Amino acid sequence: RQRQMCIRDRNWLFQIENLHFVVFFLFLNTLLLSAQCPGPGPCPPGAFTNTFEQIDPSSIVGAVFCSGQTRTFTIGVGPGTTTEAATGDIEFITLFFDFDCDGVFEYSVNDSCSYVNPGGCNVDLSVAAPIVLSSTTYNARAHLVYNTATTDPCADLPGGTPWGDIIDFTITVNLPPEPLLSSTDADNLICLGDSVTYTGTDGDEYEFYINGISAQAQSVNSTFTTSSLTDGDLVTVRAIDNLTGCDTFSSGITMSVVNPSITSQPVISQTIFAGTNSIFTVSTLDVDTVQWQVSMNGGVSFSDINDGLFYAGATSPSLTIISPDIDKNNYAYRAVVSHSLAGCPQVNSTAGSLIVRLRAVSYTHLTLPT
Repeated sequence: RQRQMCIRDRNWLFQIENLHFVVFFLFLNTLLLSAQCPGPGPCPPGAFTNTFEQIDPSSIVGAVFCSGQTRTFTIGVGPGTTTEAATGDIEFITLFFDFDCDGVFEYSVNDSCSYVNPGGCNVDLSVAAPIVLSSTTYNARAHLVYNTATTDPCADLPGGTPWGDIIDFTITVNLPPEPLLSSTDADNLICLGDSVTYTGTDGDEYEFYINGISAQAQSVNSTFTTSSLTDGDLVTVRAIDNLTGCDTFSSGITMSVVNPSITSQPVISQTIFAGTNSIFTVSTLDVDTVQWQVSMNGGVSFSDINDGLFYAGATSPSLTIISPDIDKNNYAYRAVVSHSLAGCPQVNSTAGSLIVRLRAVSYTHLTLPT
C-alpha cells in the first residue's frame, strides 16, 4: 500500500511538473507573439483637411533605416488637393513610431519648414532607429499641420478646420554591415613613404577615409592602397549594403609613421693630443638603432665599431675614442642610424676626422758644476 502511494505521489508530481512546463511554454509563446512586429494596428487617424498642403507620399512611403543608427528623414510638403499654401506659411511635420510593436505610438520627432509657392518645402527630421536582430517593420504615422506641431497621434488635427494631412506608413529597420578593416602592415608602424594596402569586408561597396576625409570614392573595390600617410593618421572604411541601403564605418587603424633622420652631424674634424679621449656626437629623430663606423683609408670604406678597449658608446649617439694613439691619426668616424622595427633604410651621418698630434717635449739645459 505504501508502495502504491509512493507511485501515485510520483505520478502527481510528474503531472504538476508537466503543467508548469506547459504554462511556461504558453507564457513564452505569448511574449514572442507580443514582440512580433509591426504589431497590432494603431488608433485610427484623426480628421484632417488637406486642401492647402499635403505630405508628398513618395518621400515617406517605404522608408528604410538601419539598426541603432540615427538618420535624417526628409519629408516633402507639397500643394493641397485644390489649392496651394502661401509663401511663408509654416508647415509642421510630426512623425510618430511604434517601436515596441504594441499598437501604441511612443516615439515622435517634429520640425517645420517655410512654404514656398509654387512648389513646397522639405522638413528634415533626425530619427534614431531601434536596435534589431533581423530586418523588422514598424508602424508609423505622419502629421502635417499648418502653423503648429501636434503631440497626440490619435487626435484630429488642431483648429476649427483641421488644415493639414495625415499619412499612415511603415518603416523597415535593416541590419547594417559589420565591416572589418585590415592592413598589409601587421603592427601599423611604417616608414614615411611606405605603401600600405587596406582591405574592408561585409559590404557591396566601400569608401575609404583618412582622418574622416574621403580618400577613395565609393566603389566595389574593397581595397585601398596609399603611400602618403603621416604619423597619427586614422584610416577607416565605410561599408555599404546596396540591398538594404545601410552603411557602417569600421573601427579605425591609427598609423605610426617614422622618418629616421640626423638633425645634428658630427664635427667635421677634431684635433687632439695622443692619449686624450675624443668624442663624436650626433642628434637624431625617429631612430631606434645607432651604429658608429670607422674608416682607416680616408673615407673610402667603413667598418662597424664595437665597445672595448679602444671605444665606448659604439651604439649610442655619442662615441668616445679612448686614449687614441698616433696610429689613429686621420681616422674618419660616422654614425649609421635607422628605425629597425619599422624597417626603414639606413641613414649615414657625415664623417668626422680625427687628427692626433704628439705632445711637444721641452728640454731644459742644465749646467753642471765643475
